[in-house]
Amino acid sequence: MMLSSRFGTAALAALIISAFTVTEFSTLNSVTAFHTAALVQSHFGVRNTCSITPHTTLYSSTSDEETKISVKASELTADMSDEERSVIDVFRKCGPSVSYVTSVMNRPAMTSTRDRRRGMYRSEGNAKEDEKKRRDKAEKPSGTPLGSGSGFIVESDGYLVTNYHVIQRAYQMNDNVKQYNKQVDDLISNSTKRLGPFADNPFVSSLTNRTSERLKLPEDVDGKDRASVYVRVNSSTKYKECRIVDVRPELDLAVLKIISAADDASISDDEAYAPIQYGSSSNLLVGQRLIAIGNPFGLDQTVTSGVVSALNREVQGVAGNTIRNCIQTDAAINPGNSGGPLLNSKGDLVGVNTMIISTSGSNAGIGFAIPGDKVRDATNEIITKDRVVTYQRKSPGWLGIEIAGEDLANILRSKMEKQKSSPQPSGANGSGAKVVEGVFVSAVKPDSPAKDVEMKSLVLTDEGTVIVGDRIVAVGGKVVNSKKDLEDDMRSRVEGEKVSITVEDADGNRRVLYVTLKRKPF
Repeated sequence: MMLSSRFGTAALAALIISAFTVTEFSTLNSVTAFHTAALVQSHFGVRNTCSITPHTTLYSSTSDEETKISVKASELTADMSDEERSVIDVFRKCGPSVSYVTSVMNRPAMTSTRDRRRGMYRSEGNAKEDEKKRRDKAEKPSGTPLGSGSGFIVESDGYLVTNYHVIQRAYQMNDNVKQYNKQVDDLISNSTKRLGPFADNPFVSSLTNRTSERLKLPEDVDGKDRASVYVRVNSSTKYKECRIVDVRPELDLAVLKIISAADDASISDDEAYAPIQYGSSSNLLVGQRLIAIGNPFGLDQTVTSGVVSALNREVQGVAGNTIRNCIQTDAAINPGNSGGPLLNSKGDLVGVNTMIISTSGSNAGIGFAIPGDKVRDATNEIITKDRVVTYQRKSPGWLGIEIAGEDLANILRSKMEKQKSSPQPSGANGSGAKVVEGVFVSAVKPDSPAKDVEMKSLVLTDEGTVIVGDRIVAVGGKVVNSKKDLEDDMRSRVEGEKVSITVEDADGNRRVLYVTLKRKPF
């Protein structure tokens, strides 16, 4: 009877797999399952679309033996269009990097009904212990909600990007208290300076301290900031607390950092995260496929797709300024999508979803995203500075130059190539146009390493003509073909590092400059 029951279960499972192509099934007896699948196929004429792959897993328990039969992803998507497959691939690649972001106003923890009636608050030590228990139980952060949205991982050690307006209330709540207390300190300091020699009087010092204590506001609640930000990565049920690294209100951008064991000894579940890779927003074309992932209305890991509806749009940012070169898309963006990634068909970041135009407050097919190139530049600067401040790395190396923009560089390069391709005097070698390599130095900062080695920049004369200075053609023996090449190379270098830079002047004469990089000013 038991064998018959198992056989029937296996036959039913095999039939379901044949009809619906599920990705995985288990039976009570592996041998019965395999034979049953063949039996169903031969007796019922049903083609089994679920192939048994070489990595089929067999494992036993104390009483039974189970079989897992998996289906390759390529088989599930075999009948799908290229467009469908590309959306699926992007979600599989980038979905684990997308997070739900929320912020709360912290309230003092109280122990019991009697304590609440008396207004007696718990100690800081107990509050921290409760917070650790809350994290371990994956409970929702306690406190008054201040806002929520989406975000995404940009560095494997837990740096995230979101919109500034998603965490704006939490940031302002913490920052305003700090700014107020700083003003109190400045006021008291300026007042005591006017007292001259009497400032060191014990009575004056005591009065100053009492005044400061009465005027200043507490910056924390039970050892935590007045407001806290939490994230839930990849549909995890566990909330992780973040610190706000820095914000760029003019770009509606904020960078967060998941608090790790290195920051808080009470945390023991450090992990590496999968960052989303940057693409180029400057190469987008109208009509190009775009994919958005976010948490509209709190529904995490929601995927929508659309196209680039328009480029170079201007939108009003939360700081009141105009954000230029924004991407317009018809991919569905709703409240809660703010701060989520806008991706191309390769899964590379091309924008950060920031706002919509709608009469109802929900998606109307007109959404806007901050261009990914601006996001990358601002985010890299913020993270680099934070790593220096928190002693995670040395200060970035600084050369102290500016590079000519692409338009100006193309004009200069075209004119120089024409001059070099003009008829040469007798005895001159070479024929035809010579490619002008490298990047043009447009400015050299005073007191910079470039100034120390006499690197020459472009000069604009009173007549409006441009005199070409040096072009950087190689750094450390590595050829430089674009501004991005130079920026990528310099980003990896640190203060005090010695580097060789090959430059070429307007006459084609090359020389090698040996530069010691200085600390990058922030």
